[in-house]
Amino acid sequence: MAAHSKIQLLPHDRTLKSIVSELTDLYLKHRTKISRTVYLTLFFALLNRIRAAIAEQKAAAIRKASSRANAGTVAGKGEATKHQKVELNREFFKNLFKLLRICIPGWKSKELRLLISHSIFLVIRTLISLKVAAMDGALVSSLVRGKGKDFLIGIVWWMVIAVPATFTNSMACIMTPYDHRHLY
Repeated sequence: MAAHSKIQLLPHDRTLKSIVSELTDLYLKHRTKISRTVYLTLFFALLNRIRAAIAEQKAAAIRKASSRANAGTVAGKGEATKHQKVELNREFFKNLFKLLRICIPGWKSKELRLLISHSIFLVIRTLISLKVAAMDGALVSSLVRGKGKDFLIGIVWWMVIAVPATFTNSMACIMTPYDHRHLY
């Protein structure tokens, strides 16, 4: 058999409504002091965050300067002391085509079809995103100007475009060979 709790949340002579009323009266009586305290607390918290961010930036600059100094003076076996620049030259394209021959074995391969369809869906996705952004602007404009009929027509067209947009977005995500969220 379950035991009844003898803990009372409110005394017998007080109700929740009376407690809320008393707290409201207390707040109204000391509203200026309370708001000043809240503003000061937020101000000091902001100052503390700024101070910490500046300290972190200084520490990062010191670490970066020391790593530059160490990298420039000490070069281990096989390490270059200078950074090499990447150039778009004949060697780059030669290596790119070698990689493409590995990734895409032939003109009739599944990989080439996947690459082409993925590229097409990404271009379509971009075009739909531009159209949706323009429609969003028109919707907000008609809403602000009070043109209810234009707003409703815009909402209908927005819903009509949502169907191919959802399909295109899904196809672009399905065709991705791996999930990018796991890289970070």
